[in-house]
Amino acid sequence: MAVQLLENWLLKEQEKIQTKYRELNQISVLEPDIIFIGDSIVEYYPLQELFGTAKTIVNRGIRGYQTKLLLENLDAHLYGDAVDQIVLLIGTNDIGKDIPINEALDNLERVIQSIARDYPLSQIKLLSILPVNEGEKYKQTVYIRTNEKIREWNQAYEALVSAYMQVDFVPIYDSLTDSKGQLQSAYTTDGLHLSVAGYQALSDALKTYLF
Repeated sequence: MAVQLLENWLLKEQEKIQTKYRELNQISVLEPDIIFIGDSIVEYYPLQELFGTAKTIVNRGIRGYQTKLLLENLDAHLYGDAVDQIVLLIGTNDIGKDIPINEALDNLERVIQSIARDYPLSQIKLLSILPVNEGEKYKQTVYIRTNEKIREWNQAYEALVSAYMQVDFVPIYDSLTDSKGQLQSAYTTDGLHLSVAGYQALSDALKTYLF
């Protein structure tokens, strides 16, 4: 019962944010250079502060997002006529919900095809799914996600995008791990989401690929 209530609440929250984004897309006075799209890790990312660039970076992340939700609501996340880069960070919630990898890959490929069709001049950057910290104190948040599974999905992501000239795979996984292959404890608040230090490390890793 509690889980169902939480799911219903999350769905309502996602719908509210989608509505807000759709409205903003219609009236925004900013023409985006880079759009970040993804789940809560994107939604909570202080992009402009950490990248410190003159480029207009727009955040279109939504908590709890999975590849299927992104595919079904892609219009809420994209706007502008001349977007340089569209950055995708998605998949950890598919793993957390035990969605079969082939199903998620199919959704993701359709997302990529749709973006490529509507934004033929934009470069699409598919980020590797971030590592988690599998420590005991984070079990409740990390849930069934494992770094072994995340690495497997990242290999599949890389193979998927190799067929598309317009898409680059961005391997940032290793830049956030410690010597044991876990998400560094200083970089996370709960084993899954990033701390400010984690976002700083992520930004440092991404600068090479985005600018």
